[in-house]
Amino acid sequence: MDGETAPEGYEIEKCGEEEVNEEEQVTTSESGDPHQIFRMPKRMTVPEKQKNSDEVIEKNRNFWKEMLKNQKITKVLAPMVDQSELAFRMFTRKYGAQLTFTPMIHAHLFVNDGTYRRNALAMCKADRPLVVQFCANKVDTFLSACRLVEDVCDGVDLNLGCPQMVAKRGRYGSWLQDEVDLICEMVRAVRDYCTLPVSCKIRVRENREQTVQYAKRLVDAGATMLTVHGRTRDMKGAETGLADWTRIRDVVEAVGDEVPVMANGNIQFPGDVERCMEATGAVAVMSAEGLLYNPLIFDDENAHIETWKIAAEYLEYARKFHAGTSAIRAHVFRICHHSLLEYEDLRMRVSLEHRIEDFENIMAELGKRAKIDAEAGKQRESEARELFERIRQGHEMDALEVSKQPHWITKPYFRLKEVAKESIVAEGEKTFREKQKEKLALAAQEMGVSLKQARKRERRQLSGQRILEAKKLKFPPCARCGQPAGQGCTNQKCKKCCRYQSKMEKIDCKSHRYLFASTPQPAVSVAVER
Repeated sequence: MDGETAPEGYEIEKCGEEEVNEEEQVTTSESGDPHQIFRMPKRMTVPEKQKNSDEVIEKNRNFWKEMLKNQKITKVLAPMVDQSELAFRMFTRKYGAQLTFTPMIHAHLFVNDGTYRRNALAMCKADRPLVVQFCANKVDTFLSACRLVEDVCDGVDLNLGCPQMVAKRGRYGSWLQDEVDLICEMVRAVRDYCTLPVSCKIRVRENREQTVQYAKRLVDAGATMLTVHGRTRDMKGAETGLADWTRIRDVVEAVGDEVPVMANGNIQFPGDVERCMEATGAVAVMSAEGLLYNPLIFDDENAHIETWKIAAEYLEYARKFHAGTSAIRAHVFRICHHSLLEYEDLRMRVSLEHRIEDFENIMAELGKRAKIDAEAGKQRESEARELFERIRQGHEMDALEVSKQPHWITKPYFRLKEVAKESIVAEGEKTFREKQKEKLALAAQEMGVSLKQARKRERRQLSGQRILEAKKLKFPPCARCGQPAGQGCTNQKCKKCCRYQSKMEKIDCKSHRYLFASTPQPAVSVAVER
């Protein structure tokens, strides 16, 4: 990735166009466009294993220390499953993110499943520096996955922080922290046989001494950078609570002279980055949920603008960098979380739509309604901005007070207790969840069924709405078989017939992305050592 183009043999896509067809190998572009998207090849083998020299190991050990210092990197986008995709990484870079992590990638699938490998990782040259994060519980698998990305990123990271039940069932993330010997063996293998520096993202342990010893062992094994989340693995969901910055400081004091330590947790407002660095001594700060609800949190000048404007701009990046529907929907839900609680019909539409054009229309409608609310609530908005500015300057934040501010301005999301939730809404009003429960109970009573059955019927109704929406789309018939033809297909064929004709006649189809007129290059293939 040091040159102006994607590595030879990697699949490329053009920004703003439909995704490349998975069945065809695409040749490397000669364009120097730094925003050119490229993906990992479906056919790829692990290079022959060679042990690193002492010079390479020492260079990798100092890589992040020098990189963070020389480029003055202090603001980092965290790895998030299906959320830190290329479009969101590039969007947050525009507003202050200086280092980004990919979503967590399953190392075993990445090594053994070509389709998963291709779909899991989209990149471009402008998205640097970049760290690829893997979850793994086997030494050889983790090493192989790291070696496959040696040419496309600046470092690899081992996920030791995911607290979810899926991680517990898969024995990875924070649920691997009790097997420190295995973790150290994985880190040591990458240190010795991969040309990239390896880092680890961890959570604090049950007590301070455990956390410090844990961090020291990782550094001794070869970790060149640590990211410490100030919560234990049991602090999740409704019991998330606040991250303990003093626990992060313990790690900084223990290993901070040897490797860089980044802090993670409680980044909710502009100004929190500087406060966190001062409190912990960390060299940089990583944000996850804070950026999901406010992607502009690293930008002090523009941090609190209308949510629908931010979502609309993200959709432009989603179109340009080919974000998937699930990622788009999740980002829209989070960015506009408070506004969508006010407008149930728009919230429902977000859950049903699949095309970027439809999401853009929803944001346009949300903008119209929000402007009306803002016009009627100018005084509230002015007071909210004054409050947010005081918090940015160091004023103590009251979660209840912040939660009561206008819905159309970006603000953090708090997991509040039920008593606290009651105090947020005006007297005589009810929370969104309470309204939904009452609506469901009334429907159950009218139908004469239990709440469980009423909920099932509601889900079926949603599914039916999706089917009806799909039926509204009309496609011209295929000229060969009569099945619906692809929209914009130059051959006026369905995908299967178009592929047959394009292959036989050696022609291209821009709509289906068949490139038989060009000569494809062979996939990356080098010697394998198993």
